[in-house]
Amino acid sequence: MNNSAYMKLIKKTFPAIVVLLILSIAVTSCYKDTPEPPNPYDAIDYPTTPAPVDTVDPTSFVALHRNIFATRCAVPGCHDGHFEPDFRTLQSAYSTLVYHPIIKNNADSTFQFRVIPLNKEESVLYERLTNCCFVNQDDRMPQDNIGVPLESNHISNIAAWIDNGARDIFGALPSYPNQEPLIGFYLALNTDLLNPIIYSNNRIDGVYYNPFILPNNTDFYIAIQVTDDSTATSALQYNKFKMSYDPDDFSPSAPGYREYTANYFQNGNDEAFLALINSGDFIADSVVYFRYFVNDGDHQQNTQFPRDESIIQYKTFYSFYVTP
Repeated sequence: MNNSAYMKLIKKTFPAIVVLLILSIAVTSCYKDTPEPPNPYDAIDYPTTPAPVDTVDPTSFVALHRNIFATRCAVPGCHDGHFEPDFRTLQSAYSTLVYHPIIKNNADSTFQFRVIPLNKEESVLYERLTNCCFVNQDDRMPQDNIGVPLESNHISNIAAWIDNGARDIFGALPSYPNQEPLIGFYLALNTDLLNPIIYSNNRIDGVYYNPFILPNNTDFYIAIQVTDDSTATSALQYNKFKMSYDPDDFSPSAPGYREYTANYFQNGNDEAFLALINSGDFIADSVVYFRYFVNDGDHQQNTQFPRDESIIQYKTFYSFYVTP
């Protein structure tokens, strides 16, 4: 292209270039004049101090529940409400541990409560955590890793909490309970008190919770074990067996109602209450239900078992059938 043609092209396109430059400056000027939106994070005051340190006493019940019971024991299928102790919450854990009667004892019946304040050696909680073989081989708790104990610091913290009084979440010492008597197992015995008359094939249809079978007009004893947390067994009061044809009515007007006083009996370390009964007191070919009633002298109402709300299997277990 010669110089003359080049100059003509410049003259032709120059106005368009000028217009584009002006628009570009205008647009840029508009962006510069628009203020930036506020940053919502500008107002945050980021701390420069270290993160807070856990100041909860590791031997307090709050820490024990958080660090051990809730995470190691309240696991699905274990102490998550399926059976006691119930470690789901602070309150349920504390109330089912401290001065709470145990369900499962060792062969020597050494223990009375799951936790006895100031005495870890007599607290079954501590025993279950430290003894490899409480009842069976390798039945140490927790059972998520059978036979392997908790970490030593966890066990030490639980021991320290017990020996410091098993204080509650507010640091208060628990008071000794005064619970109702505990009515335990019973035996039906011949009059020599040596031979039981209840055995595996002496219940209706061979079912262990069905009524046991008695010949008509037969003398026999019922022996029942009763214990109390504050009253000696020999000092328990009332001690009566009540009989009825109705599993839920033991009033004097109930059909077949009979009442038998049970007397204290001791044989070595074994204590029980005995009542002599004759099956001839009842109509042949009938089922007779019985309940035991006792009082420790500290409660207004007598304790009874089975109770109205007990499941039917308990009621039939506490019954006998008189043959024709």
